[in-house]
Amino acid sequence: MFDFLGPFSLIVFFLIGIVIGVTVFPLKWLKANSLLQTAGISLTLFSMGASMAGSPTFLADLRAAGLRAAVFAVATMSCSVLMVYILSRLVFPKDAGKAGVEK
Repeated sequence: MFDFLGPFSLIVFFLIGIVIGVTVFPLKWLKANSLLQTAGISLTLFSMGASMAGSPTFLADLRAAGLRAAVFAVATMSCSVLMVYILSRLVFPKDAGKAGVEK
């Protein structure tokens, strides 16, 4: 539906959300927004799982994907976690939290 930008549509909508969040979104709604995001992601994952499992060829497709798909999934998740860890150490050093505590 919103695929007028091709593969970049997700990035464009993500950037629009960042701009709105920084400029318009009130800070007091942060907790509610976090809960809404969690609910939205959960609903998306549930509907994707239900859609895939509802396919009559799901088990056959799962067997055909096999070990190669499992290795790819584990490698992707591992690299994602590693990159978040590395970037969080670079962007948020350990001493940065202590700077605001000093009197």
